[in-house]
Amino acid sequence: MAITPQAGTRSERHARQTGTTEPRRKAPVLCLLVHGLNGEPEDLAPVGRELRTEGFAARAFWLPGHGATPRELRESAWQDWYGAVRDEALAALSVGQDVVLIGHSMGGSVCLALAAELAGHKGLRGVAALCPPMRMHGWMEKLLAAARRVVPYVPALGEDIRNRQARRGTRRRVQRWSAPAPMHSLLAALPEVRAALPEVRCPVLVVAARHDHVVPARDGLEAYERAGADRKELLLLERSYHAVAHDEEQREVCAQVVRFCRRVALASPRAQIAP
Repeated sequence: MAITPQAGTRSERHARQTGTTEPRRKAPVLCLLVHGLNGEPEDLAPVGRELRTEGFAARAFWLPGHGATPRELRESAWQDWYGAVRDEALAALSVGQDVVLIGHSMGGSVCLALAAELAGHKGLRGVAALCPPMRMHGWMEKLLAAARRVVPYVPALGEDIRNRQARRGTRRRVQRWSAPAPMHSLLAALPEVRAALPEVRCPVLVVAARHDHVVPARDGLEAYERAGADRKELLLLERSYHAVAHDEEQREVCAQVVRFCRRVALASPRAQIAP
């Protein structure tokens, strides 16, 4: 494990999907926890628990198309997921809360893209992206583009986690079936995400896992290199797979995210986090 510092967040169905896993709390600094494609809020639950223990408000929520049926997942796309996170962030910023965006996998890419859009907003304190896809594998986009016209659903990938005990202990409720269409939507959005990264100005933490079987570690390294922030950090994990918040180095991941949030929160004039 190595950390490299650099000086210097429609309907009743949609409301249920994006509903928080705990009551909304108004606090000076809000951490928005964003899960990945075919994921769920539980994916970042250990991070959320540590943040709350340290006095942060942490809000996790279902992205559109998730937590329901395979058909609804199939009908969701990048713009839906991005729009949901954007709405959550803007709602908090509009009432005077500062926001830290924390995303895993696809959620990390969404958070980085939103950080680029909100680069001029002083209320956005930072973004932490855990295993964010930037390119994935070169063959995937063409394959998924063809598959979505032929096969509506495919079996969902199993949990990419090295620690067997943690794999048995996770309480994820994700669908057993996924769809090529939303996966293709993600891949199609990544060139714009990469192009926007130099616009990210808030502090950035990128976590990558060297043995990730879902998102290549080089994607996280590219996100770190391309981000335009003056203050950015890279945590490269040596023993974990994709589910970094639940795997071998869970403690280090949670501790580093908490330390990052504390640093960026204390820079806020509205911060009420104990030093």
